[in-house]
Amino acid sequence: MKKVSLELGKTLKFLSLFMVVLLLVFGASGEVDAKKKKKKIKLTDEENAMFDRWNVKPKKRAKAVKDLRKKPKFVGAVKCNGSCHDPYYQAWTKSPHGNTYNLLKAGVRKEAKERVKLDPNKDYTTTPLCLRCHTTGYRQKGGFKPAGSKNKKGKDTATKIDPEEPNKEQVGCEMCHSVAGGSQFRAVMKSSKGDFTKADTEKYGQRWDYSNVCTRCHTHPNTPFKPSVHDKYKFNFEERKLKVHKIADFWNEDNADQKLEKVKDRAKEQGQTEKTPLVIEDFKIKKGKLKFKKGTKPYNSKKKTYKYKKG
Repeated sequence: MKKVSLELGKTLKFLSLFMVVLLLVFGASGEVDAKKKKKKIKLTDEENAMFDRWNVKPKKRAKAVKDLRKKPKFVGAVKCNGSCHDPYYQAWTKSPHGNTYNLLKAGVRKEAKERVKLDPNKDYTTTPLCLRCHTTGYRQKGGFKPAGSKNKKGKDTATKIDPEEPNKEQVGCEMCHSVAGGSQFRAVMKSSKGDFTKADTEKYGQRWDYSNVCTRCHTHPNTPFKPSVHDKYKFNFEERKLKVHKIADFWNEDNADQKLEKVKDRAKEQGQTEKTPLVIEDFKIKKGKLKFKKGTKPYNSKKKTYKYKKG
């Protein structure tokens, strides 16, 4: 009798454990399903109207909206290459902007460095003041991180550099065309298949005040390359912009379908950033780190607002 009682106790114990496991499994499954339902995206009337204008199918709208609603971040010039802007990317790799990081290496541009009293034999590829203007998005979300960068757990977070495919380690598209990275307005460009207005992308962080944004680096007070040192450092926007997109030599059979059909129509528009240029972020070095000065960032990520110059 005692033996039967023990066996019965074991059976009941096993059944109890089995029921607990079932509750945990199906309970967790229910919670996951509930979370999935909570994550279902509901588009606003404004968003639907925007997608209607571009004839975007309902099934594709949710994914695009996810990208549009996330905080902007830098994604790199490689994202602009491929099926969208290949001629521009290829031309950029041969331009001064596509080789800015290389100038920071030891032994490169020796005469120019000596002229402004920089050590030509020093490696400046991890120097914060230099990285702000020689790379893409340094010290900003998604931006370039130099060798030696680690997270709080000690994991290496440095940007991977591919010599065959320039990216964030150079001054890429987003440094001139975006406020805080191109992740959002890239979704607009893809959804609209290039048929967007300046206002459409400005809402998501594209900027059109190019002569203004260039002053961020070319005439920054901390640049050692000043006109007072040599006349070649006088900044003339109209002259310099001719060196940025020399795309004529980079069209071929594979990218011939990437010509920007609406570019002439957009040229007739005047964006808000052209009417009222955005503020230019200023920065300083504090305890070996680059810090942006308060009130100088053109985009407030918490309030999701843009800051324009006064007057």
